Amino acid sequence: MRNFLRQAPRYFLLILGAFLTLYPFSLVLLTSLKTTRDYMKSSIALPSVPQFSNYVAVYKKSAILPGFVNSLSITVVVLVLEILIGALAAYALTKMDFRKAGKYQLLFLAPMILPIQLIAIPIYLIFVNVGLTDTKFGIIVVYIATGLPLVIFMLTSFMKTIPIQISESAMVEGASDLQIFNKIMLPLLKPNIAAISVISGLGVWNDFFMPLLLLISAKQKTLPLKIYDYMGQYNNNWPFVSTCIIYVLMPILIFYICMQKYIIKGVVAGAVKG
Repeated sequence: MRNFLRQAPRYFLLILGAFLTLYPFSLVLLTSLKTTRDYMKSSIALPSVPQFSNYVAVYKKSAILPGFVNSLSITVVVLVLEILIGALAAYALTKMDFRKAGKYQLLFLAPMILPIQLIAIPIYLIFVNVGLTDTKFGIIVVYIATGLPLVIFMLTSFMKTIPIQISESAMVEGASDLQIFNKIMLPLLKPNIAAISVISGLGVWNDFFMPLLLLISAKQKTLPLKIYDYMGQYNNNWPFVSTCIIYVLMPILIFYICMQKYIIKGVVAGAVKG
């Protein structure tokens, strides 16, 4: 009994955290199963009859599949390039005889203090002048430029914990920097790459602001922009809006579940080595 009382505050905080996390998701899920009339009666009550037809209607009306393909292609390209460039930069900063590496590291991290909204107007004006609006290439460049500082910071922090003797021993055996990076560093970085994929991928996949600013035509729109199809000036179709949100959430949730064990390994490794 004494042990239970000692652990009670911890359990209470865990239960409270789980409730605060799951309640918004549950509310959105229930709303997606309601008719407009059910929602107007009560926004938090259970649906009288679950309306799975909402998912079919939204899929047909909002062109969910093209939006999903656009979001997926942009997210995959951004993640691959961010991780590749970030890992190479982190290796150069930590394992190579690189003069003034500390100053360059601070230079890479400086953009982290600037919110994207602060530079949105200059980005838009530049992209209009060079013809990069309404293109996947343009928005990929923006995501890579704004996401690289965090990737470099995370990979650099982990690479610093890897003993320099490992790379030095490989060099004595005749390995080049590229071979050391490919054969030694990348396998050690797998848990961290998994964590970065979830963090950066979530930011790119769920982003609404930059696609709204830079993507104009319907064929280029990403999945989060489909939510805007049911937002009106005087009225919003909240059951359809909630259905679109579920469409946006499910792929990243499935991806997170698949990568969960690698993320836990990365957190544990960082805790032990740090």
